[in-house]
Amino acid sequence: MSASIADRLREERDRFVGFAFANADLLLELDNTSRVLWVGGAVKSILDIDQGALIGQPFMKILADEDAVLLGAALRSLGPGQRRRGLRLGLRKNAAEPDLQRTVEACIYRAFEKSDERFFLSIVRAQISVAKQEAPRQRDRVTGLLEAVEFTQAATDAVKLARQSGKTACLTLIEICGEAELKNMLGAERAEALLGEIGAQLKLHAIDHDSAGRVADGKFSVTHLESESPAAIANAITKAGQSYDIDDKALKLHETTVRFHGSSLGEQDVDGILTYIVGKFTTEGTAGMESGTADQYLRKKTAEILTRVVSMRDLIHEQKINLHYQPIVSLVDRYQHHYEVLLRLPNGRSPFEDVKFAEEINIVHELDLAVANGAIRRILEANGKKHHLCLAVNMSAKSLLNESFITMFERVTERLGEDRKKLMVEVTESAKLEDLAQAAKAVDRLRARGHAVCLDDFGAGASSLPYLQQLTVDLVKIDGVYIRNIHDSLRERAIVEGVLTTCKCLGIRTVAEMVEKEDQHRILLDLGVDLGQGWLYGRPAAEIPLPAPARFGKRLGAKEAWG
Repeated sequence: MSASIADRLREERDRFVGFAFANADLLLELDNTSRVLWVGGAVKSILDIDQGALIGQPFMKILADEDAVLLGAALRSLGPGQRRRGLRLGLRKNAAEPDLQRTVEACIYRAFEKSDERFFLSIVRAQISVAKQEAPRQRDRVTGLLEAVEFTQAATDAVKLARQSGKTACLTLIEICGEAELKNMLGAERAEALLGEIGAQLKLHAIDHDSAGRVADGKFSVTHLESESPAAIANAITKAGQSYDIDDKALKLHETTVRFHGSSLGEQDVDGILTYIVGKFTTEGTAGMESGTADQYLRKKTAEILTRVVSMRDLIHEQKINLHYQPIVSLVDRYQHHYEVLLRLPNGRSPFEDVKFAEEINIVHELDLAVANGAIRRILEANGKKHHLCLAVNMSAKSLLNESFITMFERVTERLGEDRKKLMVEVTESAKLEDLAQAAKAVDRLRARGHAVCLDDFGAGASSLPYLQQLTVDLVKIDGVYIRNIHDSLRERAIVEGVLTTCKCLGIRTVAEMVEKEDQHRILLDLGVDLGQGWLYGRPAAEIPLPAPARFGKRLGAKEAWG
């Protein structure tokens, strides 16, 4: 070979090596069993292993278990000359640093010739955000997939990312037989291996190779681009089952897909629709869908949800909601202590279903903020007339856990200045407080700015005592179910006395709701309850008499009932 030819070949070699390392920190060549044939680059600093020790070893051995399964599935999915990009792989944790999760991102190319089963990997260090390092996503142990709540958030982010790129994102729901059935057919070890393979296949089809979840036993969800057909996903799972000698009939596979077409959906709409659909699927599966195909049902439900969202946002932002005010009085002298702000919808429609729906689709914070703004305006009007007025607004548990909402609440209440103490907050439990540590921080933020915080409907749920254990609050409102029959039920009276004892020890004031009769008032006063609310003192009204009446009591001719 002439020197000029050798020089040109060397030049070409150096050029391709330069291009390769311009896009990668590490290059590997693997055989069809993932055994390392060749490696170059920053081996020690990225993989924490010597280059010589890696040659001849299965690359999967240095990966976390669930990602070793993922890489295996990725290699098997590639035909000659095919490539897969952006595959995130977690490395096996180092015993010296058990809390450190090292992650790499791989691009895989299979050799062009059909008879050549080599794979070429270019690897870079994955860029992990601080937020992800502080709060790693909760994953299912067996499949490595995201758990239900984590999946909904990841799916929302993935759908938004796809739509920003002008692409159509899809949510596919997959139902198979339960884990117990698989274990009966395969034994525990092989059943878990099959579930791991199913998890890997779902990740491979996900938009970001991660937005896939095991949302319940036998129920899986994945967000993917429209180019990744649902049939291909179902086929990959079917093949995984067949590799473990499980046929379609035994696997009981059902899948359905909803597509997020067009740009008419807002980002919050996407979040709400995903939350609703995944929640419905988690509890009822595809069998819980209405008549017709599940896809038709999901399309119909998506349209219904969007219509309700638009209708509710119209009510909120066009200020079509009405606020009513019910007095809360001191039991000792019946003087007004403050008013609770109650939501009323046009035509007198009960707000209960609408509030519940707003919580399900994660827009309840918009409703809570609208009510807070209305209360602020009323306090400022009273200030202008030199009247003292203290109001309490309801705040959903979901709003309390929404840090963005708390920031917005702080911003809008700036208008009150030092009078922020005139705006109290009642935390409602229509949605359970899932994260008490975060809720405690939010409550502390509110109290630090002067807002008294009350726990509403105390005793109605099993979570009441843990709430008191972790949340520092100013008041507790005893649920009306214990007040209604307190005059003739020793059981109800004993429960109320127990709540009072706990609250007094903690320095928390108490409010009794649904007080309708004089004998209830007297008993509650004797027991030591501080404040009362109910029709005995006044019904909710659109206007607040200013100045407030000296005392509140039963009105002549008032019918004693609740509802």
